[in-house]
Amino acid sequence: MQTRMAQCYFELRRPGARGDGSIVADMMRHLHTRQYLGCALVFCAQSQATLSNARKQWLKLSRVVQKQRAQTLNADKIVKYTHTIAHMQHMVFSARPPLEEPGAEVYFAVPGSTVVPLKCWSVYVLEPLQADQIDSLLAQLPGNALVVDYCHMPGWEQAGVLPKTELEAHVTSQWQRVDQFLRGSGIDCAQLTPGGNPNAENMDNALDTLLGESEPFLQLADQFQRALELARPLKINRQLRSEYDSFALLAHRVQALSPIAFSQRFLETYNEDDSFLAYEQAGDLRQVGLETAAQAIARHTAAGRLVLARAIRLRAQQRLHDVY
Repeated sequence: MQTRMAQCYFELRRPGARGDGSIVADMMRHLHTRQYLGCALVFCAQSQATLSNARKQWLKLSRVVQKQRAQTLNADKIVKYTHTIAHMQHMVFSARPPLEEPGAEVYFAVPGSTVVPLKCWSVYVLEPLQADQIDSLLAQLPGNALVVDYCHMPGWEQAGVLPKTELEAHVTSQWQRVDQFLRGSGIDCAQLTPGGNPNAENMDNALDTLLGESEPFLQLADQFQRALELARPLKINRQLRSEYDSFALLAHRVQALSPIAFSQRFLETYNEDDSFLAYEQAGDLRQVGLETAAQAIARHTAAGRLVLARAIRLRAQQRLHDVY
């Protein structure tokens, strides 16, 4: 009986700029939006030379993110950028097979010369593949993996590979579920960042509500984030991106104030610019004064945000317990 392959997707892509190295530069910008997914595999004519070029482009992107961090006073963005910079600086590029260097994140290989690494959700084709090489590749990829084809080879759909637009449509359907959940809780995501600037009062009110139903909210947030990661990069309008960011930030804060294992996974999508690292628009960069836990508890209690006040109190007590 023939083994059924996992459903994969393809994107036919051309670099936006001309000149030597433009494909590699575009590939690294594309990978930047998918770097938290898992491993990536690059098929190219000269693996070592392409690796060297790609690493240079990756370091350039890292410096762009460092400049973005230096230009903002937003605490959430600073944490997000710091996390991204650390991740980028520790990513390992390798021209050796996965069995020889299993700890790498990005592998470079000539077609037909390597086993596909585990958890490989991004494949970049810079050199044409033969039919048997395509079959071998698809048989080894996990479900929802994306093949980015710079050679524009025909026959992907005939091989059962669906266009990336299907992944993007799944993001839209997941967002409809998110919007329905939030509206059912009396939260309008568009009102959290009117005009692109966060409204602290609305964000705090939403946080107070969502902390009372954190488990279903975080489960939904995790599902949406996964759909978003698999479909990236995405070109969406500024308003929708602002709503995605507001949702990711809420999920990050709910998780931080909930008694569950904490990770940075929601900050990995927060304020990510899939138009390829355009500098953030000038906004409100006023330094927000820091307040103690006691001051925050008093402020939220006075405003009637009792669930939020209690969560901050419990978190402060937990931190004291961890210290002593």
